[in-house]
Amino acid sequence: MPTCPTCSAEGIGDYCSSCGERRVRPDDLSATAFVHEIADQVASFRFKFKTLHTLRALVRPGLLTTEFLAGRRRPYLTPLRLYLVCAALFFLAAPWAGFTLEEMIQHDPSGSLSSLASTQMADRGLDRAHFTERFDLRIQSVYTIAVGAGVIASALLLQLMSWRSHIPLGAHLVFALHFVSFEYLVTVAIGITRHLGVSNEAASAIGLCLLAGYLFLALKRVYTGTATAVLLKAVALFALMLAINYAASAAAIRLTLRMV
Repeated sequence: MPTCPTCSAEGIGDYCSSCGERRVRPDDLSATAFVHEIADQVASFRFKFKTLHTLRALVRPGLLTTEFLAGRRRPYLTPLRLYLVCAALFFLAAPWAGFTLEEMIQHDPSGSLSSLASTQMADRGLDRAHFTERFDLRIQSVYTIAVGAGVIASALLLQLMSWRSHIPLGAHLVFALHFVSFEYLVTVAIGITRHLGVSNEAASAIGLCLLAGYLFLALKRVYTGTATAVLLKAVALFALMLAINYAASAAAIRLTLRMV
């Protein structure tokens, strides 16, 4: 094949250096090629199965972290990949979970967000529908980046509280990634319950209790120490999580308003 069938580049090898198109091969339509294609689909199914298996393990506090640190990693997604999967689920469910401008304005009794949004609409010369659409497309990305910074902060706090144990920072990062992955799922679930008639205050209280209990049990499973020591770690880490979430939400909203 002297030229690329896609971009017409001259003298391509197995792959076109210009666009990456693969050279046509005589056996592309053979039975063997179809077998390989089926194998790829099976591999994709295995990935989906592994994802579901990992998500089921995630709801058991601390299990994934202990499995990873013990070297039993093959049956599960890596901590970073799990974090990305949960972040993707958050992206998909964000409109139903309350991460929209209209929902935020509705649950802002001070009216400051509505005032800021109106000011930005006037400055940008955008109507409300267009401005809201652009805001909603950006808020999830900005919030996810802010929460990602919280993972590092949580790992550093765990490192500080466990300095006598000489546990490497990477172990704390694994724990933080697993916890924040669970937090993403809880955030989505809480947002959805609001559409089922549960009040905003009740949904938030349920979510905080669920996260606090999960954090304590996860720390108890992963870190050695007395129940009092684990409780102190849980309180400190939970307070940090609340502060990070509040700061991340406020910063994400203000930054997104400026980016629209």
